[in-house]
Amino acid sequence: SELLPKEKRKLHELEQQYFNIERSNGYSKQLSSDIYMELSDVSSRLDEYDKLVVKESKGKRDDYRRRVQHLRTSYNHIKGSMDNLVKMKERINFDSQRKELLQEANNMSSRDITLDLAESGSLDRSGQKLNEYIAVGQESLNELFSQRERLKGVQRKVLDILNYLGISNRIIKMVEQRDSIDKWIVYIGMFIVTALIFALWYFYKRSK
Repeated sequence: SELLPKEKRKLHELEQQYFNIERSNGYSKQLSSDIYMELSDVSSRLDEYDKLVVKESKGKRDDYRRRVQHLRTSYNHIKGSMDNLVKMKERINFDSQRKELLQEANNMSSRDITLDLAESGSLDRSGQKLNEYIAVGQESLNELFSQRERLKGVQRKVLDILNYLGISNRIIKMVEQRDSIDKWIVYIGMFIVTALIFALWYFYKRSK
């Protein structure tokens, strides 16, 4: 029976710890675990006290049983209050974490949307630049086609001139060949005349 007042004080301490957790804004799993561990020890001791009732004298047995039952009621009250408090704190903690995650997800979504818009704007600018480059390239190709047509006209004129020059060259070659033939005819004629003169002179000399 001397142990019962100690258990009463212990239960009173645990009840004060419960109130501290209830008034706190946060939630400590470690503190709640410590309280549950001490409540478990108290429950085990109360079971032992129930067994010791038979050892008390008949006159004190009812009073002892009543006091143990009173401790058991206090224990059940603290245990039930702790269960409800822990559930509430865990739900609040879960809701808080869920809210933070949702807020973080919303912030990430906002950043993603901003990045998507920025990327879309960059793509639009890149597309506009690409269209400008294509237009410049198309203009350059058109200019090259125009120059090609002009070059074709020049080429035709050059070919006409070359054809004309080709005929003139043939004529010049024919004239040069004719001059060469005429020179050889003159040389041969001079040789024949010289030979005849020499032969006449020779025969004339012998006739004397």
